[in-house]
Amino acid sequence: MQNIYHQYTYNYPHKHTYRQLYRPIKLETAWAKEDLKNLFAYLHLPFCEMRCGFCNLFTISNPKNGVSNYLSALKREAQTYKSLLSNYSFEAYAIGGGTPTFLSINELAIMLSIFKNDLGVPINSRYGSIEASPKSLTLDKIQLIEQYGITRVSMGIQSWLKEETKLLGRPQSNIEVTKTVEQLIDSSIPELNLDLIYGIHGQTPDSWLYSLEKTVEYLPTEIFLYPLYQRPLTGLSKMQKNSTDNRLALYRIGRDFLLSKGYKQNSMRSFRRDDVSSILNQHQLTKDGTIGLGAGARSYTKELHYSSDYAVSRKATKTIIHNYSMNKDFSKIQYGIYLNKNEQQRRYLIKGLMDGGKINVKDFEKTFGYAVFDIPIIQEWLEKKWLMVQEDNLGLTILGMELEDYLGPLLFSTNVKTLMSTFELH
Repeated sequence: MQNIYHQYTYNYPHKHTYRQLYRPIKLETAWAKEDLKNLFAYLHLPFCEMRCGFCNLFTISNPKNGVSNYLSALKREAQTYKSLLSNYSFEAYAIGGGTPTFLSINELAIMLSIFKNDLGVPINSRYGSIEASPKSLTLDKIQLIEQYGITRVSMGIQSWLKEETKLLGRPQSNIEVTKTVEQLIDSSIPELNLDLIYGIHGQTPDSWLYSLEKTVEYLPTEIFLYPLYQRPLTGLSKMQKNSTDNRLALYRIGRDFLLSKGYKQNSMRSFRRDDVSSILNQHQLTKDGTIGLGAGARSYTKELHYSSDYAVSRKATKTIIHNYSMNKDFSKIQYGIYLNKNEQQRRYLIKGLMDGGKINVKDFEKTFGYAVFDIPIIQEWLEKKWLMVQEDNLGLTILGMELEDYLGPLLFSTNVKTLMSTFELH
């Protein structure tokens, strides 16, 4: 096992498997067999104040215009769901991007109102998260988030050293970052997550520990540690800065440090203070039923995953966002992938085991008609001590978590790997 860093695998199948459907399908037909209770809602805002060098998300930086048209399209799409699907309800939600707090205070208020009133997400009474950046999250936006009762703010710090963030293509002021973090700590928002990245060109154990220590000073609810990936068409891939791959060594330093500071490891990436418990139900990790709003947002039924088209380059992404913003009819699905029973099982395993989940062995057998232990690769992983059984649950060991980005892709089907390899990235 030479390289354990293959790719993030927290969902399945990958968006690179999506294709134009042979025939468009009506929205109400796609959801006709689904349990519409306790859905997950996701809203995507594909705009940022800058595009980081490592980013391959569906977003563009500093759009000169078009935000108001995009918000109008969000409203039309939300109202389409509300008119065609009846008696649905949401258990939890997330607002991501891009950077939702890129919007002005008035635009952010409009977007949250659409999510709550037009789609019908009870923001104030359900567990929900919103992504933010230090540069764009102002005090008045924090106050708006407080008013809506959003449970969690997730913000990327990446590093507390200017030379490292510059190498990430993300120049930022530590004074600005400190001010924003302190405002969040002083707010009534219950949960704060801060992201850090390891594997930056020239990063050392000492510089990594500095960022870890600085982050822990604020006692955030969660800390996510992300290995750096250089993906095609991103700024880092064009810079082609190569250095010794020390990601595993830095990961272990970060893991051991956070465990020593009272954080509990939930996955390869997620560390949560063990004096707080998440109010997001665990079964949401393995169930389907997600309504995604916005260009780039993915929606999931058991048999169909769908979204708008996907791109990384600014030109192609801008075209997709423009087409979404001008769309007057959101009643048909045209781009996605169908999942047969085998793909549904693989999805269940990946969502259950990767990034903080567990598989309930009784629920798996009830869902698929046979025991999870009958799957050869599961037996292999148990023998290698990558998995463990606790009562009725199957989950990754501490060694298994270390290998998460290697293990996840081993569960991909041949068809999914073929579709991913033939996807035309633009």
